Amino acid sequence: MQIDEITEISEIPCMTYSSTLTSKNQTTLPKAIATLLGAKPSSILAYEVLEDGKVLLTTKSATFKDIADTFPKKKPTNPVSISDMKNAVLQGAAKSFKKSSK
Repeated sequence: MQIDEITEISEIPCMTYSSTLTSKNQTTLPKAIATLLGAKPSSILAYEVLEDGKVLLTTKSATFKDIADTFPKKKPTNPVSISDMKNAVLQGAAKSFKKSSK
């Protein structure tokens, strides 16, 4: 019988891990903690401050596909053609040129 890392880590009582906080408030999770949380690249870490001042760290993995439905689905009310866009860019450039040549 082989014990996986999660089972092995969760059976160790009162183990302490540490990491250093950078000047940009970033840190690297120790591998054992990341494994225990099931954290993978792009996982979302949630920090919950408890009443006693302790912080509970949990994780959930989310892909863009998982959260895509949360973005508003909004179509432009007045669609603009490519030709209209090009004309607007040309007009803006002409205004900028006139201002800079004064």
